[in-house]
Amino acid sequence: MIGTAGTTNTGAIDDLTAIADLCEREGIWFHVDGCIGGVLRLAPDHAHLVAGIERAGSVAIDPHKWLHTPFEAGAVLIKDPEAHFATFEMHGPYLQLQERGMIAGKFLADYGLELSRGFRALKIWMAFKEQGSAKFGRLIAKDIGLARYMAGKIEADSLLELFAPVDLNIVCFRHVAADEDASRVLNTEIMLRLQERGLAVPLDTTVQGKHGLRCAFNNHRTRREDIDGFLDDVLHIAKEIIAEQAS
Repeated sequence: MIGTAGTTNTGAIDDLTAIADLCEREGIWFHVDGCIGGVLRLAPDHAHLVAGIERAGSVAIDPHKWLHTPFEAGAVLIKDPEAHFATFEMHGPYLQLQERGMIAGKFLADYGLELSRGFRALKIWMAFKEQGSAKFGRLIAKDIGLARYMAGKIEADSLLELFAPVDLNIVCFRHVAADEDASRVLNTEIMLRLQERGLAVPLDTTVQGKHGLRCAFNNHRTRREDIDGFLDDVLHIAKEIIAEQAS
């Protein structure tokens, strides 16, 4: 069974403890998709959001998000090393294990689908050695704080609205319009003009039939002033578009 520690679209989190209870009761493997929030335990003030993740049999994470690792850097953590090894172990006659010599012990290839593989883990290990886990935790907390700051600014402006809860570092919002069709047209054009003018690169998304803009905070250089400027640009461009539509 799969639980989610932060959906890609909105950052929503499942009740991982309840899912873990069910899996233990029914004898089901518990996997957590933690590509967004799998590293939240590094941020002490927000670790409770993924309570129960430690009970998972496996957790997928994307270090290129909150660990700021260059692509490619996807990873999966598996609690039971023997189950992990037994799942992928496969030897042809040209790869016979020995107790001594160059191929004594277990091959790294026996822990995944690839026989030949690059040393992708090095850059993740080096980042932890250089920066330390506490620093990554501070950056995670900062991003969540920026998302909540942005949500507060949106809620305080009558021309803007959130269309999904802000649980982590993702903010889904839009400029208000007469109806859903008008909202899609207006907010899509806002997004395109922001991108074309080199002001910002929000993307658009749809949540439960509501369309608007999606912003995800992962850049360690982002400041509150950037959010203020971005929302000012959104309002300015929206006003420009509405004026064009009226003329």
